Amino acid sequence: MASFMKRYWFIGVAGTLITVVILTIVYQLWWGSNKLPTLDRAPSFTMSDMYGKPVSLRDSDGKVRIVSFHYTHCPDICQATNFNLIRVQQKLKEQGVLGDKVLLMTITFDPKRDTEQMLQKYTSSQGIKSEGWSFLRGTQEQTDQVLQGFKVLAEDQGNGIFMHSNNLFLVDGNENIRAIYKMGSSMDNEQIVKDIHNLLND
Repeated sequence: MASFMKRYWFIGVAGTLITVVILTIVYQLWWGSNKLPTLDRAPSFTMSDMYGKPVSLRDSDGKVRIVSFHYTHCPDICQATNFNLIRVQQKLKEQGVLGDKVLLMTITFDPKRDTEQMLQKYTSSQGIKSEGWSFLRGTQEQTDQVLQGFKVLAEDQGNGIFMHSNNLFLVDGNENIRAIYKMGSSMDNEQIVKDIHNLLND
């Protein structure tokens, strides 16, 4: 009888362990595969918005941030990117997370020409609403530091046109870069919104 009970106990424990292992594997494959990796650390920065108000990345810790780069005289990809971000902004607003949980930050490559007045004029002409979306500028030194921190290249060609990297960044509430997207007309807005909610549920 004792031998039978010991064998029954062993089978029960073994069965439980096998079940735990299977559930762990399923959990890792299902949940772990959906979890965004940490790609890099976002640089801390403080810049000014188009009304002269200081905006620090650290001040919005706890929120998910989309950080992008542009300049108002950009003839192509920056305009397409901002057009897509308008759609992302609207979707996030409809979902009730814009501002309280998610922010958009767009930093200019060209602080010399992109003055506060120029940024105000640009956003107005493009129909860009400031709700949950800040257009930022800094000194040239601050701009260079931010570009270096995000590993973004931007070179003034001397004719008002910049050759620049075409990346925008998804930054979590702890200032970690969790995804990098290509800018422009081919942006996958649905994937960006999906990844944002992935972080909100992280």
